[in-house]
Amino acid sequence: MSAVVVLIALLAAGCAGLAFWAIYGFIREVPEADRNYQDPLPFGLRLLWPLVNAATFVLAPRLGADKLEKAHRELQTAGQDFVLSPEQLYGLRATSAGVAAVFFWLLLELLDKHGILLYACTVIFGAALGWFYPTLWLSERRNRRRRLVVKDLPVYLDFITMAVEAGLNITGGIEQATQKGPPGPMAQEFTRLLRDVRSGLPRAEALKRMAERMDMSQISSFTGTLIQADRVGASLGATLRAQAMQRREERFLRAEKLALEAQVKMMLPLVMFFFPLIFMVLAYFIYLRMKQEGIF
Repeated sequence: MSAVVVLIALLAAGCAGLAFWAIYGFIREVPEADRNYQDPLPFGLRLLWPLVNAATFVLAPRLGADKLEKAHRELQTAGQDFVLSPEQLYGLRATSAGVAAVFFWLLLELLDKHGILLYACTVIFGAALGWFYPTLWLSERRNRRRRLVVKDLPVYLDFITMAVEAGLNITGGIEQATQKGPPGPMAQEFTRLLRDVRSGLPRAEALKRMAERMDMSQISSFTGTLIQADRVGASLGATLRAQAMQRREERFLRAEKLALEAQVKMMLPLVMFFFPLIFMVLAYFIYLRMKQEGIF
């Protein structure tokens, strides 16, 4: 009996070793991603990058042009198109799905819960959650980026207006604004705009690309106004000053709207957490008083 057990253990160890060797050999065959012209990866993504690179190597030839275009748009609007390529985004989704499924499976093992149906449901739930997590991450990045753009755009418009009224053209004004303005997504986008113009792209086309990348009504209005003023020969100084005043008023109205929404948003935590605690404390003292009066 002991010989059979030893044989089974040796076979299991051999299978595990062969599986590990096969995975290791596959990862070694995956080419290294060229990240010389890309932004540094976040810390969590850096830990998973070998798996993401391997998943990208497997999935990239099987992705259609429509899926890649949609992923590219998602990365652009979130400002992460220099962090991940569309193929790498799908590789990240597959890796995240696998890691989440393994995590929930190990969680069941730690809780000593068994059952084929339970395992299947947990793995499916973990894989679905992991697959959609990169989308949630991009959504959070997109919302944060848009908040910063709404905050910084009036400042940049003021810098551009002063530079244009001082005698510079619009390209020189944007360059001065990127040097003097606060760092953030607006500085990055204006830098990309200047790079496109210097590479020979017409200014109108560079402005259109900027509006498509950011996908915001404020930026679309700004770029559309500049293109129209450039075509009809209108005064850029007056146009830019009007744009700056409008963007600043929109920022003030948005802040006022968020302030008015705060009272409504506070109702749920107050009803769920704060009021029940108050009622419990009051009920305790009422109970003590009733006990002293002999009611209980």
